[in-house]
Parts: sequence; C-alpha cells; structure tokens
Amino acid sequence: MTYIIDSTLREGMQSAHGRFTLEQSVEIASLLVRSGADTIECGHPAIDAIELRRVAAVVEAVGKVPVLAHARAHPDDIEAVAKTGAAWVGIFLGVNEVSRRSRLTGHTLKELYDRIQQSVAHARQLGLRVRFTVEDSSRTDPDELVEAYDIAIEAGAERICFADTLGVLEPDEMAERITYLRRHCAGTDIEVHLHDDRGLALANALAAVTAGATWVSTSVNGLGERAGITDYAAFAVNLHYRGTRPLPDGTLLTELSRRVGAYSRSMPDHRRPVVGRDVFHHVAELHVAAVEREPGSYEWMEPGLLSRTRSTHRAGLPENATDWIVDPQVISATELRYHRNGPGDRFVLVDNRFVPSANQYCIARRIPLLDDYGPGHVDTHVHHCDSLFVFLGEDQGYRGLSVKVTLGDEVIAVESPASVFIPSGVAHGYRVVSGAGTYLNHVLAGDYNSSLLDPPGSNT
Repeated sequence: MTYIIDSTLREGMQSAHGRFTLEQSVEIASLLVRSGADTIECGHPAIDAIELRRVAAVVEAVGKVPVLAHARAHPDDIEAVAKTGAAWVGIFLGVNEVSRRSRLTGHTLKELYDRIQQSVAHARQLGLRVRFTVEDSSRTDPDELVEAYDIAIEAGAERICFADTLGVLEPDEMAERITYLRRHCAGTDIEVHLHDDRGLALANALAAVTAGATWVSTSVNGLGERAGITDYAAFAVNLHYRGTRPLPDGTLLTELSRRVGAYSRSMPDHRRPVVGRDVFHHVAELHVAAVEREPGSYEWMEPGLLSRTRSTHRAGLPENATDWIVDPQVISATELRYHRNGPGDRFVLVDNRFVPSANQYCIARRIPLLDDYGPGHVDTHVHHCDSLFVFLGEDQGYRGLSVKVTLGDEVIAVESPASVFIPSGVAHGYRVVSGAGTYLNHVLAGDYNSSLLDPPGSNT
C-alpha cells in the first residue's frame, strides 16, 4: 500500500507566495482529509506563537487523521511540536559536506550523529512519533546516509524520509536509492520528499513507489520551494490509474487546487495535469470526431471521476479587432452572487459574454448623491483571482466620495480618489458612506460568478 502525506501546509508555506492563514489552513486540511490524504504535514511550530496556533488548529480540525509538524534536530523545535498536539514530528538534519559547510559550520559528522540520536530520543520521551529526514539525501554519501538513518531508527524513529532536496535525481537513480535503503534499513517505512527542479518529481515518486517506498510527500499544485514538489492530484490519480490506490473522492481535487491556488496567489496553468482547465479540452478536428464517437480515444481517464467535463469548443479571441470594442450594457447586480441592487446604474464594460476569452471582468457604477445609501448592496465575498476597486468622486481631482471597504477582518474608511488592490483569496466588500461619483470593479476572470470561492460547506 502507498500512503500520501500532504505537505501543502508546510512546504507550501515555504513557496514564494504561500502564506496560509489559520482559517485557510483548516479549510485546506479538511479538504485534503476528505480527498484521501493519510497524514497532514503542517508547519514548523517553533517559528512563532502564530505558527504554533495554526498547527494546533489543524490538529483539532482533522480529528483522528495524524498531523506531522516539522522540527530541526533541536529540543526547542521538538517541544514546540509537542505543544500543538500533533502526533508526529518530522525531524530533519543534513549530514553531507554541503550541509556541514553551509548550515552546520564547525560541526563534525560525529557531533551530527549524536544530535540525531538525542533529538529522536527526546521526541520519543515527549510521546511523539518520529519521522527522520536526512536533508539533501540525494547528494549524501550512501554509507553516511544509512548510518544517520540507523541511528535515528535505533533511537525510536518509525519512518525515514529520503529527500531529493534539489530535485537532481532521475527515475532509475531514484529506484536504485530506494532499493539500497530497503536492503540496509529493512523493516522501516521509507518516505520520499522530491523536489521538481528538473521536472521529474512525479516520475521519481512513481519510481520510488515501484522500488518499495511506502510514503510519498506531496503538495496541492506541487506548491513548495522553488519549482515545488510532487503534485498531490497528479500523484493520487496516477496511483488510481495504476490500480494500486483508488481515489476516495476525485471530485474534490479540482476544488482543492483552486482554493490553494487562490490562497497562495499561484494558480496552476491551464495545462496542469488532472486539474488544469484544458486537460479534457479537445480542439483538433480528428480528435473531436474521435471523442464524439468514443470518448476514451483521447482521454486517459473518465473526466467525471474528477468532476470534470470534456469540451470540444475552440476558445479564442474574436479575429476581428472591432469585436474587441464593447458597447457597455446596463445590467442589474442581481445577476451576481452576494450582490443586490444598489445606487445608480451598473454598466458592464467587459466580460466573456461581450469579448469571448477576454478573461477580464469590469463594471462601472455611477453613484448618485443620496440622503441614505442603505446598509450596502454587496455582501463580503472571495475571488480565486486578484481584483480591484476604484473610487472616483465628482469633485475636483476626483474627490468627494467616501466609502468603507472590508478587507479580511478589517473595515477601512476610504476617501476618493482611491484604488484598492484585493489579492485572491481575501474576503472583501464595500459600502458607500457619502458623496457621489463612479465606482469601478475589475476582476481577473471573464465570468464573475465562476471566480467566486464559496464558504466551506456551502451548497451555492
């Protein structure tokens, strides 16, 4: 059996844009559990009190599903993990020459081995189960690697993790390394944590499993340091395709990808395997004719298993440039979720209805001077993409319009002229307080309603 430990909430926090709030972390962890992840790897609690609370919240949210949190081979880090209530600690330490030169200067190999023994033993005394990782395993001398693992196992580690920290190995090399470890560390579960710097993480993960690795570390959308790590959805679906691990609920994979992409401001590209927008989109005439006769002729799996649908529509901008010019239409805001009618007319300037494949949405609302603007016509909502509010008053220099803008947990008084950038994944709304002028809303999606992220558990 192959087990998945998903590290979106740890490795993803180390990506260029990944900064998950406590609430977002709980939401992602809950979806991961429902989609079949066997263990949730979350955070490095020793960083600060906020990180410790985030990990503790995930532990509480996922119930009986184990949570593993990261720790250096240091007592303070390990004790911080224990405070979260996590069942597992992932202790890591590099022992190769690069680590000794760059991160652990002044330490001998013997001293590092002693630290491994002491840290694992300390974790076990605290009641924690231990996974031990040799950082940069793939560039570590095989004898030193096995020695480090043997010390950890003797001290109480139940699982060892081989880390291709730079993503340098190829599948045949990966299989050789795992075979070697299985021979020298027999009886201990082997996990692999594989970076994608060469684009080989998924291939290496499958090779590792074939060679006998029992656990694979993944993240949603492959999020992680630099080029990231093994993609959760792609790996899980490939195991299903192999017939070695069925998908508990493939319908959640696209939603997971969408939410993690929004919260990290790093959406997967349209060709991303499994979750990409275009992976079941056929346009070549011969392909279209074939799938209309027999859908499986150009599909490696049934789209419905992933709650996807196939498409044979050829998308693209209109060829005639005059079709890129829009005659704005007055349309009621009630066409949008979380909106009601508000003051003044609402002009839709562009969306995919007016310019196919524009993938932009923009409206302008003329706000008249009123004695009472009411409680507001926009409920707080969240987009999977970035968006923008612009407020322009009628007075000289666009002054004269006062609004209150909600951004996350904050309500901020804003005076025109002003623009408000709204990152994807951030709850937002606005309410006019006084004055007259123009309000613009620009969203980086061609269909407004499909860009919304509904609250967890919502049936909207």
